[in-house]
Amino acid sequence: MPSDVRFAEVKKLLETHDWTLSRIKGSHHVFTKEGESPIVIPVHKRRVKYVYVREIKEKLGLGKEG
Repeated sequence: MPSDVRFAEVKKLLETHDWTLSRIKGSHHVFTKEGESPIVIPVHKRRVKYVYVREIKEKLGLGKEG
């Protein structure tokens, strides 16, 4: 099973696809993009669980290869 991913990598991936970190409430980081539903990512110890990374990649249309 893949390990957790650094939040900085996830943030860079989303920003590359025109998503913006709009707010942080507790451990939840909320990214927004006009015309899209927000993406909420729980971050703990600067890491993101791989299950969320997989969901983000699917939403971005990257599937498993990206």
